[in-house]
Amino acid sequence: MAQIATKGFSRLANKLSKITSYAGYRRFTSAMKDVESSQTSRLKNILQSVQETKVADDYGLTGVLSLSQFKNKIPVTEYHTWSPYIEEQRSTGSSILSQSPCERYQPTSGSTSAIKWIPYSDAFLGELDQAISPWMWDLYQQFPGMSRGRHYWSLSWIPGSLREQISGNVNDDLKLLSSWKRIFMSALMTVPDEISKTQTSEQSLFASLCYLAADQSLSVISVWSPTFAINLLNGLSRFREQISETLRTGTWSIYSNELQFLKPPKSKYGANVLTEWNGEIDSIIVHLLWPSLSVISSWDTSTSAIWAEQLQKIFRGVKFQGKGLWSTEGVVTIPFQGKYPLAVNSHFYEFMDLQDDKVYTSWELKKGQIVKPLLTTGSGLLRYAMKDQIEVVDFIQQTPCFQFLGRMDGTDMVGEKLSGALASDLLAKTANKHREIKPISLVAVPSVTSEQPYYLLLCDRSETHESQADAVANELEAELNNHFHYQLARDLNQLGHARCLIVDDAWKLYEDRCRRRGMVVGNIKVEPLTLWDSEIPDAFKNARQSITEEQSKYEGSSIGIKSDIMVGA
Repeated sequence: MAQIATKGFSRLANKLSKITSYAGYRRFTSAMKDVESSQTSRLKNILQSVQETKVADDYGLTGVLSLSQFKNKIPVTEYHTWSPYIEEQRSTGSSILSQSPCERYQPTSGSTSAIKWIPYSDAFLGELDQAISPWMWDLYQQFPGMSRGRHYWSLSWIPGSLREQISGNVNDDLKLLSSWKRIFMSALMTVPDEISKTQTSEQSLFASLCYLAADQSLSVISVWSPTFAINLLNGLSRFREQISETLRTGTWSIYSNELQFLKPPKSKYGANVLTEWNGEIDSIIVHLLWPSLSVISSWDTSTSAIWAEQLQKIFRGVKFQGKGLWSTEGVVTIPFQGKYPLAVNSHFYEFMDLQDDKVYTSWELKKGQIVKPLLTTGSGLLRYAMKDQIEVVDFIQQTPCFQFLGRMDGTDMVGEKLSGALASDLLAKTANKHREIKPISLVAVPSVTSEQPYYLLLCDRSETHESQADAVANELEAELNNHFHYQLARDLNQLGHARCLIVDDAWKLYEDRCRRRGMVVGNIKVEPLTLWDSEIPDAFKNARQSITEEQSKYEGSSIGIKSDIMVGA
């Protein structure tokens, strides 16, 4: 009887979710018919919100500026432009960037700084909702089966070392929604939003897995990175005995003190399935646990493509949807009617053409252009340059649709977002400390088998000194962990421990890779940060990685494993 009541309640909550998304869907489809008008209106609203702020005073901004005047007053910017304003607003609570109240600052990785703090003002949250609502409506239209069960939308996982530095709402994505939407969305979630109060990612992972394994009605799994979903399944295998005990007894089998604020789930069925399971991750076990699963959604482009394919093989028979382009700083595209149109009702957008460096508005774009987005948002970030490379591939009415091609200034295998500037700094530090070796390049080694992707410092060595590979590997790991998204990827077991390879022929390994890619030997330039998009040398597989006992419990999962943010992930 309780199961029937739960199903009925889920259907009601889904119905309310769909109904409340409809108004945003109508606004979106209307704006798509006249992009110039809708975008001009967005710019006007944002400029009005920055009136009487320090930014407005410094740049001479008024609410009646024309687009050309706005572009003349505000150059193309990056985080360092706004960092002093953000820090002052964050420390004083004053209206420095925008008049819109701001209580939430979302951490993310920087290109040269370890952490960027992005303001999530009320106005900015409203802009995100303008993208979430049409996306949700389209999801219900494309995958009607999702209306019959509960959902898993991944939380904003924050590295353990940062959890004491931030307010609780940063680690709770339902806080991104309005209070009235939060009510029924909470009712739809398989994993309660209170899980954001856990102290570590490991505790969050275990509790999430218990709730997921207990819910046969699960109809949606929506994450950002496919490696995150695969890591969940690895955790399900690793913790299957403890999860089974929790579900059978209704008490936490581990982390009982840390999770005492959460009511443990109970499911005799789920406990029995996990007890009889041999730990092999395949389509059989996921179907046994979640027979009602209708759709799974994740990134499926660029470096995520190989993992998305693996995810779809595991969830054979379940429909799949790729993600639009979202970042901590804002949203660019959403999945809609099988394409990825610009979220025209969210922010004000400009696009820098990567061939002629000219800046175009969204209504000036042509099919085939390859561009990077510039965002002007309700958070107070103006003409903020993203590091994403996208191509105009189609239009829906007047609205351009894009394909994500990849990050421009670094590597991003699972969401770690490392830059060439960071790599250059690491190479210099290593060279200064270890005179007996010569760092060549920081290499991002993607997974091509069951092994996790990892970073490797490729070095030449002197004939007269012994290798210091263990020490260098540990130093590299420590340095990389200073960067938010790398640390998060390690916390979530998406990346393996950093490695170091010190050999006599390091340059030859690099040169061979370039030659296989068709490069002329005389034109080869060693880059400080390299995505190894070629055959993985055997020497890499034997590279040293010194792993402590605490770290080792995260290594060696049966399947190799982009930090996930947003309730609409």
